[in-house]
Parts: sequence; structure tokens; C-alpha cells
Amino acid sequence: MVVYGYRTRGKNLGQIQLTCPNCHRPAMTTLAQSQRWFTLFWIPVFPIGAKNTTAVCGLCGYRYQVDTKKAQELLAQPGMVVQPPAGG
Repeated sequence: MVVYGYRTRGKNLGQIQLTCPNCHRPAMTTLAQSQRWFTLFWIPVFPIGAKNTTAVCGLCGYRYQVDTKKAQELLAQPGMVVQPPAGG
């Protein structure tokens, strides 16, 4: 019996202050990246699909899709980003 499937793995990229499109207030926004992986016996083997980057408003919790290239540009700005803790 072979057990296979997929799972989504994510990682926090950091936090940056952005204006939320939902509540229209400046808030610390968490940027996270996720990607779907093919699994064999519950072990991730290789990625399938594209990486998705989402932003989560720290005030209202609104989650929205962000262009991955735009997120990398925002994170590259010095002095505006709070990095996630090591191992996170």
C-alpha cells in the first residue's frame, strides 16, 4: 500500500507596516509564503504549483494575496521590516 497526497508548507517572511485594504488603517502586516508539496508516506518530496504570498493585517486579521515580487521588494527596504524569530 502506497500512501501519497499533498500538503501546504508555509513560512513567515517578516512584518512590515502597510495600509490595510479592508480597514484602511496603517498596521503591522505579516507576510507569509506558502507552497504545495507532493508527499509520499507523509514526507514532502517535491514542490508542485507556484509559491503564494499572502499578507495578514495585524489589526483586523484580513488576509489578502500579494504579488511575490512586490513582497520581496517591500522586505528589501531597510529599517521597515521586523524579521521572524529563528526557526519560524
